[in-house]
Amino acid sequence: MESYQISDTETEEYKRILKETGYTALCEKLEEPINGWKKVQINIAVTGEPGTGKSSFINSIRGLKADDPGAAEVSLFETTMNLSGYPHPDNPNLRIWDLPYVGTLTFTRDNYLQKAALSQFDFFLLLSASRFKENDIWLAKEFLKLKPNFHFFFVRTKIDDDLRSSQKGRRKLQTAEDMHALQQEIKEWARLNLVKHGISNANIYLVDNYDTAAFDFGTMYSKLMQNVSRLEREAMIMATKEVVQTKLAFLKSRISLVSQTAAEAAVFATAVTNKYPAEIYVLLEECRLYRSQLGLNLNSLEIIAKRFEIDFEELLVNLSMTSYIYVDCEDGFANFYTRFGIIEPKIWHSLPLIGNMLKVKAHQKEGAFILKEFLDMCAKETHDLQMYMAKALEGSEF
Repeated sequence: MESYQISDTETEEYKRILKETGYTALCEKLEEPINGWKKVQINIAVTGEPGTGKSSFINSIRGLKADDPGAAEVSLFETTMNLSGYPHPDNPNLRIWDLPYVGTLTFTRDNYLQKAALSQFDFFLLLSASRFKENDIWLAKEFLKLKPNFHFFFVRTKIDDDLRSSQKGRRKLQTAEDMHALQQEIKEWARLNLVKHGISNANIYLVDNYDTAAFDFGTMYSKLMQNVSRLEREAMIMATKEVVQTKLAFLKSRISLVSQTAAEAAVFATAVTNKYPAEIYVLLEECRLYRSQLGLNLNSLEIIAKRFEIDFEELLVNLSMTSYIYVDCEDGFANFYTRFGIIEPKIWHSLPLIGNMLKVKAHQKEGAFILKEFLDMCAKETHDLQMYMAKALEGSEF
């Protein structure tokens, strides 16, 4: 496992913080690289000509209705005169922006790329309620010139209106197969129109702004999640409860840096008055994060027990769960920690220049081993829990 190497400059900075402002400030500094994913902002731009349903679309992607607090204003007329950002209620890192459409008096083709500040966005969604028109094509081509590998989605809204319109004037009700064929025809027509204007391999999605379970809304949203940078993906994984294997891989990737943080705390936090050594608190919080992100925290387990109408204590016994014992309190985790031995002072730890580096290295190796052992324990418990639920749903005994 590759270790994060602390620089001499960082070492001196940690010493200064500890001396001048104390252990709490040092912990905050040490946690900055570990919890960077929490501060990552994901910006999604949404634009389209008036009548495409931008506000309704933005509300739907945020899980809101028009009369919910904080919802984008829904109007029959164009109301977007400036850039407006809306945070996702469940994930403050995710912000959806309502952009004015190109071709207005304020946002012309000459100034749009600059005034809309397009470089700040991670995704660009261009909405149309009919066909993608001249201004749509111009905007798409200009933006793809600016960012050739950008995540640009063409979203065909109000597809439900198209399907209803196709039924009018018919005596015979259209079948599900008829409706599906019409959807494919609309999507193919949009694709050919874009190809004709030099835009190939376009991401085209058909949506109903008021029914996110219909058409391509779910596929489109999943695509947004998949095409993000490394830190953005980490943020989305933590916020949206991605599949267990993806979470395990991410949590495992944290071990090196977290163990480095614990090691720095062990070496430099000499003035701590807590009951246990400083590194125990760093490792304890990380282990609690493992359980929380893998759905093993006691609140989640109580919900599962209630769902399958079994006794909560019986669930813990049946699954032979022990990880909760170690993170329930500081004493429990301290017992788990001491099972792996304590770093004994060595004579070379007092050597100038390299003494602290050797101590940090020893503590990091121990911390990494402890975190890996605990994560492996959580992974097994998660697997057992999944098997238990699967068998319970089948009506068989565990």
